[in-house]
Parts: sequence; C-alpha cells; structure tokens
Amino acid sequence: MLRIPSEGKETTPLVIAQQAIDSTPNERKNPNNDSHRRSKRKKKQKEAETPNWEASAGTWRSKKKKNAHALRSVAVWTTVIVATFGSTYLLFKEKKATAIVEPKPAQVEITNSPLLLADEELDETIELPTIMQRSQSEFLSLAEPAAEKFFAATSVDEILPLVRDSEKMRAKIYAYYPDGKIEATAITKFNVSGQVSYKDSFAAVSSLTSEFEQVQLAFFDGKDGLKIDWESWVGWSEMPWEKLIDAKPQRPILIRAKLKTVDYYNFGFADDSKWRAYRLSSPDGAHTLYGYIERNSLLDERLRPPEKSASSAVTLKIRFPEGKEQRNQVVIHDMVSDGWVLPETKQ
Repeated sequence: MLRIPSEGKETTPLVIAQQAIDSTPNERKNPNNDSHRRSKRKKKQKEAETPNWEASAGTWRSKKKKNAHALRSVAVWTTVIVATFGSTYLLFKEKKATAIVEPKPAQVEITNSPLLLADEELDETIELPTIMQRSQSEFLSLAEPAAEKFFAATSVDEILPLVRDSEKMRAKIYAYYPDGKIEATAITKFNVSGQVSYKDSFAAVSSLTSEFEQVQLAFFDGKDGLKIDWESWVGWSEMPWEKLIDAKPQRPILIRAKLKTVDYYNFGFADDSKWRAYRLSSPDGAHTLYGYIERNSLLDERLRPPEKSASSAVTLKIRFPEGKEQRNQVVIHDMVSDGWVLPETKQ
C-alpha cells in the first residue's frame, strides 16, 4: 500500500523490486514459473504483433501448409474423377461404335406392294387340277385296281379303256403292237415307295416288278375317271429308234430319251466352245445318239441337268445335220418336256 507522508517528513523512495520490473503480468500470475508455457505465450504474442506477411513461424506458415495440402488433395481427386469419367466415356463410345444396330423394318405400303395380290385377284377361285382334288387314300383306292388291270392286259383291246385319250392313242398303240398282242407285266408290289408324286396335272405311282425293276405309271383324272398315260409308259417316239438312226431325218422328230452330259466332241461338233454334248439313250437302253446344242443358249440352260453326272428323262425334238456326218450325231432342236409325260396342251 502507498502512503502519503505527512508534512515535515521525507518521502520514502519508491523501490520497485527487480523481479516485479522484469516479470510480465502473465508470469506474475504463474506461481509455478512454467517457462515452456511462457515461451509459447511470448511467441504467440510476438507473432500477433507482427504482420502476417513478415512472420517467420507460427500460424501463417501452418495455414500455408494446410492450404497447400488441401490444394494437392483437391488436385488429386479432380484428376482421378476426370480420368475415371474419361475412360468410362471412351469405353461407352467404343461400345456404341461397335454395337450392331438393327435397322428398323421398313413400312410396307400394302396397297402398292407388288408382292401382294390385288383385291380382285384375291376374290378369284383357284381350282386345283382334278387329280389333286381327291385325297391320297381315295386316289390310291381307284388307281390300284386300274393299275392291276393295265399290268395284266395281254391285248390292245384290254388296255384301251384304261389309257388316257384312248381314241387319239388307238392308232399309235396298234402301230406299236402290230399284232395287237401285249406281254403282261408281273408286279410284286404296287406303290412301292408309299408316296404319290404330283406334277402339273398328273400323279405318278411307283411299282416293283417280279424282276425287281421299279416302274412308274402316270395317272390323269378326267371326265371318265382315272386314266393311265400310255406314251410315257412305253417311252413312245415318233419314229422307232432303229428306223430313226437308219433314215437320219433332217426335220425335227419327237423322241423320248434318257439324257446325260458327256465330253464327246468330234467331226462337225469338234468345237467344244460352241457346242455342248449330251448322250441320248433309248428308253430300252438298246440305242445311243449324241445330241449337240449351242453352248450357253436359252435351250442349253433349260436342258442342262443340275449335276453333270445326273441322268434325266426328257422329251425332245432332234434332227440330223446336213452333210455326211457320223450316223449317231444329232442336233437338239427343242425340249418338249422335262419328263416323258406331255402336258395336255402338247398332246
């Protein structure tokens, strides 16, 4: 406590303890004299009195390090995100580029489509050939008895009622069998394949002979019922093959033959770049002719078998060439049918 001296007394010198002068208010409040804490407080106080841009330690540097670390973290994560997004986008783009995009089906204008029939054509009734209007079982029930009579016939008179267009065929049949006698055909099984084949306006059935030969009959269904095509049965030709080869007619002659592609080019048909050669065999296999046709012509395209080694039954018109050629070489003039049964229009 500071006392004011009374009048006449000397004033007592003011003595301030060195400890009080040297000590700071904080130290005085620190009875334990903790130098470590005091040092930190001095450092903080000094830094507080010093501008941030001149401080050499403390808060500013600490904040700078933290900010730098934060910036680096943000940069790293930004790079990762961008890289991930970029790779995902490229993968998606690649898949999209390589994906097969199916085109949308085109809208068909029904009224203008050439694949569809007009209304008036839809209203028309399409009539199947008479032979196809019967069920297969009904057809076979009528065909088998007729075939049995035909195979068993021994005379022209017996087969005439069974054949197609019998009045037109009468002269041909009698010419074929001059004495009017026919040798019966022994059949062991009718419809050996168990199937009926249909083509154009006729049906064909296979049977097996006693000599294990497979033969066929062609049936037409007309106003008189089922009838058998006799011409295809015997392989009838306009001229017998023996007479044909001897006479060598230069006018077109209708023949039925077995045809096969061959490589036989000789005499007047030696140029294989111009001609295509076929071997023509008679129905009984006893006679052979070599027929030639202009290579790659429309007729050649029609006549050519699907396989070179294949043999097919055909009805042709042939003629012998002018001049002194080989007796067994002919020109194929026309193809009448791709089988031995003639369409009704060509009868």
